[in-house]
This record gives sequence, C-alpha cells and structure tokens, in this order.
Amino acid sequence: MKQFRTSFAAKAAAFLLALAIGVGGFWASLFILSQWDTLWTGSGYYTSNSYYQDRENRFIQARELAYLIQYKEWEGNTLPYLDQQRLEDLQDVLSPANTNFRFAIRRNDTGALIYTNGSTDRVMEEQVYAVEREAVYPSLNTGLQDDVFLDESGQAVLQVNLGDQFLTFTPDSQAGARQYGYTYDPWDEEWYYNPDDDGRVLTSELVLEYGVTDPLTVEDEFWLGQQEYGEYARYLPALGLLALALDAAAVFLLVFFFRGAGWRPGAERPVAAGFARMPLDGLGFCLFFAIVFLTAGGDSITYAISSYGLSPVSVTGLGLVSCGFALCVLGFAYVLTVQVKTRSLLQRTLVSRLARLTARAVRAMARAWPLTWRAVLAFGLYVVLCFFTFFLLPLLWLLLQGVTLWLVCRWTLQWKHLQEGTDRILGGEPDHHIDTEHMFHDLATHAGQLNDLGRAVGAAVEERIQSERFRAELITNVSHDLKTPLTSIINYVDLLKKQGLDSPRAPEYLEVLDRKSQRLKKLTEDLVEASKASTGSLSVHLERLGMVQLFQQALGEFQERFAQTGLTLVPGFPAEELWIPADGRHLWRVIDNLLSNCNKYAQPGTRIYADIFRQEGRVVLTIKNVSRQQLNIPAERLMERFVRGDEARSTEGSGLGLSIARSLTELQGGQFHIEIDGDLFKAVVSFPDASEQLPIPVSPPPAGRPQ
Repeated sequence: MKQFRTSFAAKAAAFLLALAIGVGGFWASLFILSQWDTLWTGSGYYTSNSYYQDRENRFIQARELAYLIQYKEWEGNTLPYLDQQRLEDLQDVLSPANTNFRFAIRRNDTGALIYTNGSTDRVMEEQVYAVEREAVYPSLNTGLQDDVFLDESGQAVLQVNLGDQFLTFTPDSQAGARQYGYTYDPWDEEWYYNPDDDGRVLTSELVLEYGVTDPLTVEDEFWLGQQEYGEYARYLPALGLLALALDAAAVFLLVFFFRGAGWRPGAERPVAAGFARMPLDGLGFCLFFAIVFLTAGGDSITYAISSYGLSPVSVTGLGLVSCGFALCVLGFAYVLTVQVKTRSLLQRTLVSRLARLTARAVRAMARAWPLTWRAVLAFGLYVVLCFFTFFLLPLLWLLLQGVTLWLVCRWTLQWKHLQEGTDRILGGEPDHHIDTEHMFHDLATHAGQLNDLGRAVGAAVEERIQSERFRAELITNVSHDLKTPLTSIINYVDLLKKQGLDSPRAPEYLEVLDRKSQRLKKLTEDLVEASKASTGSLSVHLERLGMVQLFQQALGEFQERFAQTGLTLVPGFPAEELWIPADGRHLWRVIDNLLSNCNKYAQPGTRIYADIFRQEGRVVLTIKNVSRQQLNIPAERLMERFVRGDEARSTEGSGLGLSIARSLTELQGGQFHIEIDGDLFKAVVSFPDASEQLPIPVSPPPAGRPQ
C-alpha cells in the first residue's frame, strides 16, 4: 500500500479523477439542495422550489406595479413618460392572457380594490392556490441623498432620490412626502425627516394579494415548470444518490491523494519538492487573483445562462471555471499539506524569510559594533520604551520590565555557566565542551574560543604523551635490536678465543659472526636512512620510469626467497607499460622493503597478490598477503618506526621497512598507506600517471639492486 501511495502515476490519477468527480458532484449536490423541498417534502408542483422562485419573480413585478399606481395617485393621477410606459408594460406582462399569476391591490384601511389582473373581485378566493398577502411600502426610505432647494417663488421644494427617478414635492403638494418620512413645517418653512425606527412610515396604504391559478390555463413559466416537474421529479432520488456517490468518491480520492502528498519511492519521510516548495503566502496571493479572474468569468457565464438559458458554450465555460476553482483550492491544500508534513510551513513563507533576513541583517549590523556601543544603544532603547509605555500603556510597561529582568537573569546564568566551564578546563579537563546553544552572541563566541583552546591543549598534551611513549618505545626497541646481534657477536668471539681458530667448530662460529655483523650493519644503515628520509635530507632525481618493468626486475631477486618460504606471487599487470615520475633508487628501495616484508611476515604456503593499474589519473601498486602473526594493531601504528606486527620481535625484521617505504614514497611525491582486515595485509603505493608527461627524462629502470 505504501508503494502504491508513493507512486506518482497513482497520485496523478487520483488527483485528476478527484478533480473531475468533485466538480460533477458539486454541481449535482447543488442542484439537489436547490430541489430539497421537492425531494423530501414536495407533494406536487405547487410545493416545489421552482414554483416558489417563479412566483417570487412575478411578485416583484406586481409590487413594482403597485408602487407606480401609488406614485400616480400622489402625483395627481399623472406620471412621467418613462414611468407611465413602465406601468403599461407591467400591466401587459401581468395580464391574465400572459400569466397564471393573479394579484389584487387593495387599500389597507378599507380593503377597497384598486387594481387586479383577475376577472372578478373575488378571483383570489375562487381560482388562486394558497393566497399570500403582503403590505406594500412604496414609502420605504431608499437611503439615497435627497435634496431641498428654493424654487423661483422662494418655496422650499423637496426632491426625493429613488435611484432611477426623482420625486418632487412642494409645500402645497406635500401629501405624498410623508410616505418617505418627510413633513413640512409652515411656521419654519422647512422640511423635516422623521421616519419611524425601521425607516418605514407608520402605516401602509396598500396591501398586495397574490397567488397562482389552479389549474393552470396559460402556457407561461408556471405551466412549463409544472411540465418539467413531472419529468424530473421522479429522477430526483436517483440523482441524489448519484450526487452522494460522486461526493463520497471524490472524498476518498482526495484522502488518498493527500495521504500520499510529499511521499516518494524509497523515502523514509515526506519531502517538499517541486510545486510543494512554493511559499504558501506567495501562492495564496497568486491564487487570490486567479480566483478573482475566475469569479468575473463565472459571473458573465451565469448572467448569460440566466438571460439566454443553457447552451453547450455556457456549460463548457461553467465547467472550465469550476475546474479552475477546484485547481486553485486543491493546489493550495496540497502545498499546505506537504509543508505541514515536512514541518517547513513557517520556514518557507515569504514573510518568515523576510523576517529572518531582516533579523540577520540587524544582528550582523549590531555585532559589527563594539560591545560598549551595543550596550549603550540597548540601554537607550530601553529608556525610550519605558518612557512611552509608562504614560500610554502601563500594562505594557510592566511587561517590558518583566522581559528586561528575564534577559538580565538569562545573561547572568549563561555567564555563570561559562565560568564553570572555564574552571573545568583550567582544572585539568581540556576535553570539556561548553554548550553554546541559545547563548547570547558575545558569550557564545567567548565559549567557542575556550572550547577551541581546550581542544588545542588536549591535543598538545596527547601529542606530548605519545611523543614520550614513542621515545621510550624507540629506545627500548633500538636497544633490543642492537643488543641481540651484538650479544651474539661477543659470545662467539669469546668462544673463538677459548677454542682457537683451529677448533672444528670455528667455521660455524665465523658464519654466525658474519651473519650477525651483517644484520647489525643493516640495522645501522636502516636507522641512518630512516632518519634522512623522515627529515627530507635525501636527494631526489625524478625520472619517467616504467612501474611494471621495475617491479618485475625487483621480483626476480625474490623468486628464490619466496620459493624457500613456500610463497606464490600472483601478478596482475597490464599489457602496456605504466609510466610514473620517480627516483629509480628510492622506488627500488620501496619495492624491496615491501617484498621483504612479505617474505618475513607472510604465512608460509600462501599467495601474494601484486597488482598494477591506473585509477583516477594515478598509477597504483597494491601488494596483498596473509600475515603469519595476528595483526591486532592499527594500520597507522604499524607504519611507525620499530613497530612490528610480531609484538614478540622473534623475527629478524627491524620494524623500519614500512616507515622507510612511506617516507621515501612521499619524498618522491607519491602516496603510501596500508590496510588491515583481520590477518589480511594490504600495501598501496600510488604515483601520478606520467604517460603523457614527456618533459620528464625517460630512463630505463636500474639493471640491478642499487648499492
């Protein structure tokens, strides 16, 4: 399931399906909600939502007609030309021949009929279904700016602004003005506006009775609505179930999509990448303008639908706008989800980034100032804040004092922690680390310097201890290695003195004396060469040498020795020559020491693997063998002087071979290191590849072992 959740194809399919199904489910649910009463409580067309909507539209027309009739009465049975045309249009539209809507306008006080589109005075009781009655208030104040001005005769004329027209009242014709809350005082000769609490006049002069005939007799919107009701009413339950199924499927797909948001194959935790890395506030700002643009487009499409009905173009446009809205919402929710999962919401916002940059700039500027100036500036800022907060916001002043006290106490505790750490470092714990997290900058800087000082002191002490230990071991090892052959020489010389040169065992004694003296000579030479190599006092003459040919010549001198100890060398050389810049005499000594090391310390009857190859612009020589003794010593330790893998020092080695080999290799510009894996010993020597470096003189390898 996790692999399926992290699949990009699965998440993309879930997103696209959720987008399409969600838009369809939204509009289906919206339609079902608009027909909610029809679906659950409707017992016929006259209780449906579409009936109430059509009846409300006709009521608005009838109320406008009542307003015009009232205004005509107030104006002395005359209306402006445009108002008269509107009155006649409404009478025609609301005539019994054009609509099933019936209404009657009566006096509120007497009930006398003023106007009706029915055939008789009692048509409302006889033919209309569910008669409604509402008071008509053409005197409702519009809230628009009215005006009072003086005419040519000096009278105060009132002009009421109705938005689409103006009504004018004079002191002589003020009867209609009170419907708008105005009265005229003849003593002051001024108009006064005194409406009641809800902006209406105290009484309504007209009452509007309205309803729809039952049965319907005219083919108007009510007749069409009744026909459509019969068509779609029986499909509403199925459409409701479909809308519910679409919504449930969209929710399921969105849950799957958002659960997999941020996850990638093989990742241990969610990762914010690509679109999810966008700052949430910047994305919200862009999406806001996108939604404004989509809203403008949707408004135009809605107006076209309300004016001309549904069409393929309007339906397509409405679907695109709906998908655009859904993309904006889902995109914002996706970025929000991923950043919440990765806990990077605040860090990625533009506001937080700007705040961090500002804070960093302020800190950098402040830290660039001397500590004294920063202290003076902080104190001055504290005084200014105290002055303003004390007089304007006392509670904020108390809060400022609390924050200041907390900062001072925190600085004091950190200084105490710094003193304790210093005492421990000076008291013999140079490795003690002073924690600088959440410290003030200056204290943290000082603590960091003390930590560096402690590490430097600890390193110096450790180096001094190692130097003393190495010196003691060096003296012990040199004494042992010199004492062993020297003791043998002294003993065998004493035997020769006692037994004489004519003794039958004299030749044997002389052979031992020769072998021990040669070993003593070799040890002395190694000591001198190791000293010169480590100090760099040996001369180096670089030449362009063939590594393969030189190693094969050196190998020829060890074939017999390897055969005596049962060792087999397995070479891995390339067909072509590999050239390096090196000193032939010193490189011969390096190879000789490595092969001698194998002959002395390798397990008898095993194989020695020697390989030469190119790697990353260098020529590399590797020699691997299985050690006779257990190698329980670090590789770096084994390359020190007078250190052997044989801790009992039972072999004839001096412990200088690897040290000399490393020093000579580095003296020629090469690299030397060893690796130990259990009893497997591996030496690695590498030099720069000089195959293309012609300026170095080309010389053949030495014919024999350098003396």
